[in-house]
Amino acid sequence: MGMHSDSLLVYLILAVLICFTSGETEVKFSGQTEFVVNETSTTVIRLVIERTGKPANVTAIVSIHGEDTGDFFDTYAAAFIPDTETNRTVYISVCDDDLPEADETFTFYLTLPKQSAKIKLGSPKTVTVTILSNDNAFGIISFNMSALITVNEPQGRNEFVPLTLIRERGTYGTVVVTFEIKDGPNPAEEDFSPAKGNITFAPGKSVLIYNLTVLDDQIPENDELFVVYLRSVEGGAEINTTKNSIQIIVRKNDSPVRFIQSTYMVPEEADVLRIQVVRGKDDSGKLIGPDDCEVSVTYTIITGNSTSHAQLNLDFLDLQPNTTIVFPPLVHETYIKFKILDDAIPEIAETFQIVLLKDTLQGDAVLVNPSTVHVTIQPNDKPYGVLSINSILFAQIVIIDEDKISRFEGITIVRNGGTHGNVSVTWVIIRNSSDPSPVTADLIPETGEIYFDQGQMLVTLPLNILNDDIPEEAEPYLLQLLAHTVQGGAEVSEPSELLFYIQDSDDVYGLIKFYPLENQKIESNPTGRFLSLSFARERGTVGDVQLIYTALYIPAGDLDPERAKDGILNISRNNILTFPEGKTHETLNIPIRNDAFLQNGAHFLIQLKGVELVNKIPLVPSVSPRLGEIRNISLRITPDIANGEIGFISNLPIILSEPEDSPATEVSIALHRDGTDGQATVFWSLKPSGINQKAVTHDDISPFNGSVIFLSGQSDTTINITIKADDIPEMNETVLLTLDRYRKFYSYASYAVLHLYIKK
Repeated sequence: MGMHSDSLLVYLILAVLICFTSGETEVKFSGQTEFVVNETSTTVIRLVIERTGKPANVTAIVSIHGEDTGDFFDTYAAAFIPDTETNRTVYISVCDDDLPEADETFTFYLTLPKQSAKIKLGSPKTVTVTILSNDNAFGIISFNMSALITVNEPQGRNEFVPLTLIRERGTYGTVVVTFEIKDGPNPAEEDFSPAKGNITFAPGKSVLIYNLTVLDDQIPENDELFVVYLRSVEGGAEINTTKNSIQIIVRKNDSPVRFIQSTYMVPEEADVLRIQVVRGKDDSGKLIGPDDCEVSVTYTIITGNSTSHAQLNLDFLDLQPNTTIVFPPLVHETYIKFKILDDAIPEIAETFQIVLLKDTLQGDAVLVNPSTVHVTIQPNDKPYGVLSINSILFAQIVIIDEDKISRFEGITIVRNGGTHGNVSVTWVIIRNSSDPSPVTADLIPETGEIYFDQGQMLVTLPLNILNDDIPEEAEPYLLQLLAHTVQGGAEVSEPSELLFYIQDSDDVYGLIKFYPLENQKIESNPTGRFLSLSFARERGTVGDVQLIYTALYIPAGDLDPERAKDGILNISRNNILTFPEGKTHETLNIPIRNDAFLQNGAHFLIQLKGVELVNKIPLVPSVSPRLGEIRNISLRITPDIANGEIGFISNLPIILSEPEDSPATEVSIALHRDGTDGQATVFWSLKPSGINQKAVTHDDISPFNGSVIFLSGQSDTTINITIKADDIPEMNETVLLTLDRYRKFYSYASYAVLHLYIKK
């Protein structure tokens, strides 16, 4: 396969050589056939003509296609190639003229002067020559107008500045010129539109007017100088560097009108508020913008309906005759005035606004900030209130009874003056004594915050009282409102401190009562009789305490102190018993008089009248000492104690008959004593009575006197009388049996005399 391929390649080469070395002669251009040249006097184009094939003498013609435009010195040339040579060179010179021309392309043809069967034209047989544009064929661009122009900035509209540009020399093609506006000192974009861009010359266009827009930027400005530069060009043209810029002066404009400041904070008593309005000055006070014309603007007052808004003619007055502010020429400052009305109504901060109205502006001026003023009338007449402790609490001492309440809500904080807004204040409670223990041992919390909602005037400060079982004396505490903690604009005023007390608790000075009840009794022994009373002082035993009591003897019947009988006890009705500090029990023996008669069924009534602390003065009225629930006891006089009355059982007359069957009859008359305490001797006697009392003798009745003895514990006995019989006729006789006297603490009852009738 390899050898076969090599043989085929050799045959092909031989065939080609035979073709070129035998047969026809061919003439053609050789080498470069496309030329691009500049139009200069030294530009020469070198064309090479080559003959191939069978040698022969050949003449070839080189000529331009079309009309002679004068761009070449020679447009026709002949070249002779003898048979001994193979090529000839022809030279074509470019003609340098002064005509602006665009790129031009010319074609030169290779021809034979006469046709021959043996000589033929080969390829390439044409040459192209392009002469580049020359002599500013696309033009020279420049401004064609005054180098300095002055314009006014329009008001409320836009205005055009015509820029005239020319395209000198050639006008071939489309040319685009780029321009840019610089300097200022403000950015050109604020005054012109566009500040940079392209200007296009159409083919053949030599003059162009471009309208540059002058903007109403509403920015205060002094005279400004801008420069419009032609920066670059596309499309083959050039820029005339001597006329590539113009200057534009924008006259000063938009005199600024504004308030000198945006906020005013004034007290209600300020009287007149002067608000300054300026025109033609910047923030630093330098003049800016025109001031040679009159400028005016109207203002309006804006208020609201809430309590935080001031009301015209109620809180302030507008002192201007009308709402138009006028600046004459060359005047830069003026004032508007408002009167602040001072009333006595508590008010929070109230505001109103003064607004300059843009649409009312007259003259070459613009509104700049601040064009609105916020006026605040400061809080006045204590609008948020004055916080203090309720003064009603000082009418009497605030006392808390630990033993009765666990939550105390008797302390109130008041908000006087205004009640605007939500306010608060912190409070704290401290001990007003040397006691080192924390406040929270007795009450909680010891500190907190009181809140008042808007409109609220009274808030209760609740305290939780810790009820322990420890007897304690009264303790003082001091409630303080901390003025530096107040929130919401309120103030703290006096009274801001309250001294209050937790009263003595758990009977610190004692609970006095009869104790034990069974130890209250009447005692009788050989040494005498007395009331035995026992008292206890429970819980606390601080201080010396006096018990005031009464001891009364009340005869049998209603237990009424009004029926009390004196002379029974060896004390007065009202008495005092003292408990020294630390003493928990006291026993009292009240002697009963030796000559006192105690009636069976009568009572001793002991009344506890009161108890008082004698050697201490508590900080506040104390709860203790106090008496127990049982304040009265009565001790009944029983028969074994009573030694009261001795008498007959009845006071009905006793009828006795003289004995008939015996010389004498003994009659026993019952005698009773009320009470059986001790031995008692009773003396009695008989006494005749009536119209025949002298007739009564010992022969009728005996004895005429005597005594009987009641042993201890004995309540009944008899008096024995003997009735004697005789034979003497007699009338009935009357004898009085009388109990005469006694021994040992007894008295005779109402039945101490008895009528005895002796029937004859």
